[in-house]
Amino acid sequence: MSKEVLTAEEQITSFLNDKNNKKYHYNHLQQEDYKISSGSLNLDLAMDGGLGCGIHRFTGVNEGGKTSCALAFAKHFQQHFGDAGKIIYFKAEGRLSNEMVKRSGVSIEERNWCVIACNIFEKVFDLIRDLVQNNQEKRKYMFIIDSMDGLCRQSDYDKAFGDAEQVAGGSLISSVFLKKQSLPIAMNGHMALITSQVRIEIPTGYSRAGAKPKSAGGHAVKHYANNILEFEERYNADIFWENPNAETAEKKGNPTGHMCKIAFKKSVNEKTGAKVRYPIKYGRSNGNSIWVERELIDMMLLWGYFEKSGAWIKFSEDIYEKYKDLGLPEKIQGEPKLLSLLEDSPELSKSLVDEFKQDILRNE
Repeated sequence: MSKEVLTAEEQITSFLNDKNNKKYHYNHLQQEDYKISSGSLNLDLAMDGGLGCGIHRFTGVNEGGKTSCALAFAKHFQQHFGDAGKIIYFKAEGRLSNEMVKRSGVSIEERNWCVIACNIFEKVFDLIRDLVQNNQEKRKYMFIIDSMDGLCRQSDYDKAFGDAEQVAGGSLISSVFLKKQSLPIAMNGHMALITSQVRIEIPTGYSRAGAKPKSAGGHAVKHYANNILEFEERYNADIFWENPNAETAEKKGNPTGHMCKIAFKKSVNEKTGAKVRYPIKYGRSNGNSIWVERELIDMMLLWGYFEKSGAWIKFSEDIYEKYKDLGLPEKIQGEPKLLSLLEDSPELSKSLVDEFKQDILRNE
């Protein structure tokens, strides 16, 4: 009796429907295509609207803005998914403070937010795997590991400080975890933000020539991450002052904000190598530290939303007609007054930011 000949399509269908194979593939899931905003107009536009599901890495120098940026994404993740969205923040270092959380504007309700102070690789990764694989409530998770540098192996935890630890042990565990979980995290519509510091590997001979940057997690984190954002060092030129035009440093007054600088080391939209800057304004709370009104003015001028004639700013006719009911004047004298108007009119600012994103992203 001749054996039944199956078509390629029938073979594939048989493989996918086999109950022994179903736990090893995700073809039964429809990959989600959401975008989570950073709160920054410049950064969102560089990422075609924001970050999508999957693993993303934030690296860079101390105080570059990695944790604050991760919390900004966390706030918008909660807003996007509502009660279905939950942030699991693994606090492997001591940097997260109540003040940072309050300033970020994230909801700290139990259903939406959880901080786990744990710095053991295996325990952190086991919980992530369990939440992804056993998700009967159909929740959406954002996992924030802050940072990979703060994690240690369980077998090394109880060793005496003088005892040797396994060489590249953390990188090995990270590699194994990412191999097993990068696809489930992405296909199930979750997100993971992994922060790490940039280190310098000094070659034999103690010469800094040819020193190579490296970070916790090794090449595995780089390989499996959809996006790698490197936060760059802040200099005096990046600071906003009370009196920026003062002749001397002493007369500039107190700092009122700074410019956060990010280089795309890896991206999913051909932005690798690009750099983005976005302004931070001090003294704000509830997730409003990003000075989006200042970004908005720069972008509107660049894209012709208004024209300048001397000190006067005149909006294009279609923009004026569309937003005059929200308080947008036909013209206004000077950028400082426009900035104050946008800061005092959150509904107008949000509407203009949304308009701008839709307009620019639609035409890219």
